[in-house]
Amino acid sequence: MIKEGYVRKDASLFVGAERPKLPPRTIEVSKKAILISVVIVLVLVIASIVLTQVLPRGAYERGTDADGNEYIVEDSYREDESLPSLKWWQAVFAPVLVLDPGMDGSLMVWALIALLLVIGAVFTALDNTGVLVYMVESLRNRFKGKKYVLLFLLPFAFMFLGSSAGMFEELIPLVPVVVLLCYALGWDALVGLGISVLAACFGFAAGVVNPFTVGISQNLMGIPMFSGIEMRLLTFVVAYIILMAFIFPYARRIEKKPQVSPVYLEDTHKKHGFDFANTDFVYDEGKSKALKWFACWMLAVVGIAVLSIFIQPTYIPELGDFALADYVLYITVAIYVVAGIGACVMCGLKGKALFTQLAKGLVTLLPAVAMILIASGVRYIMESGSVMDTILYKVIAACEGRSPAVIILLVYLVIFVFEMFIPSGSAKAFLLMPMIGAMCSQLGVDGQVAVLAFAFGDGFANVLLPTNAGLLLILGMTTVNYPKWIRWSGPIQLTLFAATVGILMLAQYVIYA
Repeated sequence: MIKEGYVRKDASLFVGAERPKLPPRTIEVSKKAILISVVIVLVLVIASIVLTQVLPRGAYERGTDADGNEYIVEDSYREDESLPSLKWWQAVFAPVLVLDPGMDGSLMVWALIALLLVIGAVFTALDNTGVLVYMVESLRNRFKGKKYVLLFLLPFAFMFLGSSAGMFEELIPLVPVVVLLCYALGWDALVGLGISVLAACFGFAAGVVNPFTVGISQNLMGIPMFSGIEMRLLTFVVAYIILMAFIFPYARRIEKKPQVSPVYLEDTHKKHGFDFANTDFVYDEGKSKALKWFACWMLAVVGIAVLSIFIQPTYIPELGDFALADYVLYITVAIYVVAGIGACVMCGLKGKALFTQLAKGLVTLLPAVAMILIASGVRYIMESGSVMDTILYKVIAACEGRSPAVIILLVYLVIFVFEMFIPSGSAKAFLLMPMIGAMCSQLGVDGQVAVLAFAFGDGFANVLLPTNAGLLLILGMTTVNYPKWIRWSGPIQLTLFAATVGILMLAQYVIYA
């Protein structure tokens, strides 16, 4: 029985006198998960190198709109073997070359690395104060006897943030806390990932008012922004039902028999040192104030993301090629620093002890930087080999003479595939949607359906493709490696894929017929 709350003593965390061991960090990258992810991405790197050698080099002509955004000119593809080919040193040093400020997308890579290091630094310091565990115990106490209400509320909240404000990377720091909460409620890391990152991604793909995919795509195609919302609302509802139809029975099964969890052994090791069996909660005024401070700043992140909906979702001329999504992400990084350090100071962690913990946390996630850079290198290799446009041309050529249903599926596929090379949804929209929109218009596919296919292909790829640095980072911070993630989430994603195909066909042949 715990008789007193969490107290700091010599920069260590104890619970009364009955827990002499420190709990493990909530932010800690699994070396095994990192290794598996790096191996998978390296296979894709090798495959991309092979493609640059077997496919003909070619390119579309590029145009620039009034805002300075680049787009592909329709029917302008030409094979040209005089185009640059991939050099050996480009293949070898691709993970470093992607950081060149002159490279498209490099700002997003820098932003992800900055967010990654901030997560490690700030959350390790917060964990050292005990405020994260206190937050979990506070939530468990508040929802005592109603934890399945929380199970249904959390994924809805994450889906809402993804669908309304286009939030995905900004939510990464919350995932380890949700996983820790699931441990406290008797579930496993997979439930935590399902109700956080998977939910956010499903909401992002539904894109009810997502400014970075739907908003930009509709703008580029001359469609009223956020029109056709009824089909996206339907997608949101269907995605939520499918998600919970899988997660709810799984959580019940794990609660009754934890050994059936695919990550049971890994979770058991991760939970060592946490007294999740204890049901007592002791109020701590200092930690409560710190939590309120942190929560207010997290609401500010959401507010800024929502505000971006009302700002023209395009590139900001004053910032050159600095996209609005990058802009929001960098602000998010700064807010996490202010929120985290402020909460630490309120809990008594300050001065040298604070900087020591920040440094430890930063070092903890350094291995994941390599993972992000290697994953980003795939796009660099394809661009350097001048074959990205060739792949796009061959897919579009396959659409000729096809029925609208086949064309819709091919658009879905091409957006999904190009997620490997261009992770940014807004960048893909600017580059591809003018041409895809014109093609769909000529071949009898409604523009709203093309936008839906784009949103689905871009969104669902975020939690499936191993080239997504955000996904690899999230998995690395939990006990779930990529193969286990695919085996567990695969049935959910396949079911949703079938449902979204049905929604696309419904939209094309019934709603917009």
